[in-house]
Amino acid sequence: MQIHHPNIQKTSIRIDPDDIFKLLGDQQPHIDSHTSNLVKQYIPSCLEISSPAGAIVRVEAIENELPHEITIPGITFHPGKIIGKMLRHSESYALFLVTAGPEPEKLARKLLDEGNYLEGYIVDLVASSIVESAADYLEEQVRIMAKEQGMQISKRYSPGYCDWNVAEQEKLFRLFPAKCCGISLSESSLMNPVKSASGIIGLGSHVTYRDYTCEICPMLNCQFRKTKEN
Repeated sequence: MQIHHPNIQKTSIRIDPDDIFKLLGDQQPHIDSHTSNLVKQYIPSCLEISSPAGAIVRVEAIENELPHEITIPGITFHPGKIIGKMLRHSESYALFLVTAGPEPEKLARKLLDEGNYLEGYIVDLVASSIVESAADYLEEQVRIMAKEQGMQISKRYSPGYCDWNVAEQEKLFRLFPAKCCGISLSESSLMNPVKSASGIIGLGSHVTYRDYTCEICPMLNCQFRKTKEN
């Protein structure tokens, strides 16, 4: 089982200030010039101190008739019916780890400890966006890999979303060496650095790439949730 480590260049990380403004809009309906300038200031500074890294391992998909389960050699995941449906018809899976590194979250914590709550919150959002952009890059690498073999991919899905218990990250981490990409897992299945992500992508000739279906996901408080207004 070969582990791939795509070289995630910082120049590959894409963060749109408008996306940060939208997330801030939940807390501040009107984004003033001061807040706008802070966002534009902290995007490049967070990127500068970040150390994005990722790893991908591809494994065989074993047929499983239960709609809420996904099986690979030696491991069965229980992501729930929503994700199970999205990964239906996969011939193999690409499981991944990705991180922004420890420094952005350290900066956010430092700002918050100093009482700079708006700045700390902005840095936290930017750090999360770095992880999402790095995960987008990994997803694109899997897409290229699949296309070379005449296959398509699904969207990526992570433990902790929809009905997938975050504790199953422990199973996913078994596929990677200890502290792969500098990421470790606590006993409560939380990743360190915090600004990290793990997940799965389905590959197959009959796999369909569907955008996230927020309208059927029970996570009402997800910061990335899409609404009809969006």
